[in-house]
Amino acid sequence: MGLATAYYLNKKGHQVTILEKESEIGGLSRSTEILPGTRWDRFYHVILSTDADLLNFIDDIGLSLDVQFRETKTGLYTDGQLHSMSTTLEFLKFKPLSLMDKFRLGAGIFYTSKLNNWKRLEKMYVKTWLTRVFGRRNYEKMWGPLLRSKLGRASEQTSAAFIWATIRRYYGTRESSSKKEMMGCVRGGYFSILNNIKEKLLCNGTRIVTDCTVKKIESSNGGKITIHSSNDFPLEFDGIIATTPNPVINRMLPDLSADYRSQLEAVRYLGVICVTLVLKKSLTTCYVTNLTDADLPFTGLIEATNVIPQGLLDGKALIYLPKYVTPDDVFNEKPDEEIIKVFLNALRRMFPDLSKDDIINLTVHRERHVQPLQEIGYSENIMPMKTPIKNVYMVNTTMILNSTLNNNEVIKLARKAANLVANDN
Repeated sequence: MGLATAYYLNKKGHQVTILEKESEIGGLSRSTEILPGTRWDRFYHVILSTDADLLNFIDDIGLSLDVQFRETKTGLYTDGQLHSMSTTLEFLKFKPLSLMDKFRLGAGIFYTSKLNNWKRLEKMYVKTWLTRVFGRRNYEKMWGPLLRSKLGRASEQTSAAFIWATIRRYYGTRESSSKKEMMGCVRGGYFSILNNIKEKLLCNGTRIVTDCTVKKIESSNGGKITIHSSNDFPLEFDGIIATTPNPVINRMLPDLSADYRSQLEAVRYLGVICVTLVLKKSLTTCYVTNLTDADLPFTGLIEATNVIPQGLLDGKALIYLPKYVTPDDVFNEKPDEEIIKVFLNALRRMFPDLSKDDIINLTVHRERHVQPLQEIGYSENIMPMKTPIKNVYMVNTTMILNSTLNNNEVIKLARKAANLVANDN
């Protein structure tokens, strides 16, 4: 969010400084070394053919020729069995649902993909709406377990707009002519995207300061903004745009009113714990395997090998095992070693022939504030980009509406924030 906002401000002639608390830029899109000399995304990311804003941005920074799409499959693990659900025939052969349930499920997904009135949906609980559209058995066998897997107890408070946005986004991965599911990435992953953004920013005079945690933001009567950071010397600017999560904004701005703080706190977040594995062999032919079995500790199985450039890993497989957690989830307190043990035991139950020798590399990544929860009346809690403090703006993922959390929406918001600041100045 911060990098794209800076990029658009640069294009409008503004001189920008980026303050980044980590040693590497990129936030949730940062990469990690998965094998010696090979980097890929810390968390799983995918580009859809419908991500017009993201694709235009990638073109802007000179990487359009590096975007590649592949046909992908979607799987479902239920009652201890793995099913591919990518073709009509596979769908019809899916035994856990009756023929009538399958018909209603397919019809419901098509109906949902055509809905446009999301404001009405965010006033309804997701369980109520899903049961009404898809039927009780489909909810009990499919949607309910999937929601509990992905959102835990928070699924009870989530609005129907959340699942509507999810269905709409992924329904668009199917090409209209072939009906094949298509997903893609840039050849070098987000490591390449971030490096190209950084190069463009530096060429445009942007200053990037890493390992710099903002402690406090103050505004003077003249509208100048002073930032106190971990670098031990104050920095002065004409204005700032905070692209951090709401809790961090609350901490950085001590002069906010109690009412404004309450509005920021009204949005709850899910965090993520993600175990990433490089294996000697593939586990599935599916990019995403959704899980409905309640005893599995992770919320999905993503085999990124089925999207990333073929040959990158020389026949090895890249697997992500994410678990989305509420702030009070006990998994937040578990050390990496225990997370790994629990996740691997569950993965071996799914794939009994997976041995310790098959694991080449294994890492754990965590983030506290990832997915804003779209609860009842969510849009009414969205804050404006202008804060009550003069020349202090904010833009973050809580402002995503009508969609799931993804980088296409991030680019849209970044451009909107840059336009707002440029017009104000």
